[in-house]
Amino acid sequence: MPYQEPDFLPWDGRRVPLTLIGGYLGAGKTTLVNELLARTARPIAVLVNDVGTVNVDAALIRRRGADTIEFTDGCVCCSLSDGLGAAFDRLRARPVPPEHVVLELSGVAEPIRVAPWGRSAGFRLDGIVVVVDAEQLAHQLADDLVATAVTTQITSADLVMVSKADLVSTSRLETVRAVIADLATGTPIVTADSGFVYAGLLDLGGGRMVDDIPPPTLFDVHTVTTVPFPPEPDEPSLHRLLDGLDAAVVRAKGVAEADDGAQYLVQVVGRRRSVEALPPAERTSPTELVVISLDGSDRSSVIR
Repeated sequence: MPYQEPDFLPWDGRRVPLTLIGGYLGAGKTTLVNELLARTARPIAVLVNDVGTVNVDAALIRRRGADTIEFTDGCVCCSLSDGLGAAFDRLRARPVPPEHVVLELSGVAEPIRVAPWGRSAGFRLDGIVVVVDAEQLAHQLADDLVATAVTTQITSADLVMVSKADLVSTSRLETVRAVIADLATGTPIVTADSGFVYAGLLDLGGGRMVDDIPPPTLFDVHTVTTVPFPPEPDEPSLHRLLDGLDAAVVRAKGVAEADDGAQYLVQVVGRRRSVEALPPAERTSPTELVVISLDGSDRSSVIR
């Protein structure tokens, strides 16, 4: 039977942010998942093809089942053996939602085709992270059977993480970054070489309120500024504001509030831009638009 969306909204209408992790076979996606589980202090849920591939300290495991691992810090890891629909249903059945859901895709999956699950009941898309193997990228792009899959993954990313940088020279790493930048113009590129990178992956699009955004050390060159919202914000005027942002803007987030009390979550994540009406369960204090730009852009260049 085809999957049917539930008729109810779980958790009083709250939507849990969903991060997709893609990348070709052997790029290091499972290693990334392990690092996230080891470093996060937030109760997250991770959906993977095989729970057995997730290596965690036994002392951190509260209970292990055939297709689920529950951790002492509130995290949970679920197998996708029954399909995405069943995995999301298992999460919806939990009385307390996780703070974030991370979905590790198969090595040949196209993240953009899975992205609609970010509109599934109880969830919203936070971002698409694609892991790229620095040592193998040139060989993959030279292989006609592989190149299309790798290119499609990279071009769908809101953030590209370069793995295995320690296996290549500095000059080759720069070439890899240049190739990625050419395929995915304007998409932030980071190297998997420090803990803050892993922690920052869960803050791409909306798991936290704006006041809690950490210092943007995720980006190599950046400027942070704020932009006021229109005096009477609505969806058309907020979209016009986003359309006017400079191409150097790689991340922006804010909560606009209209005179009638309606609130809108306004975001830029890589090349993806969105304005979403917030349900009552997600109401928060209104803010200005917090904008992160590459290339040392100053305030005058944030808005064209």
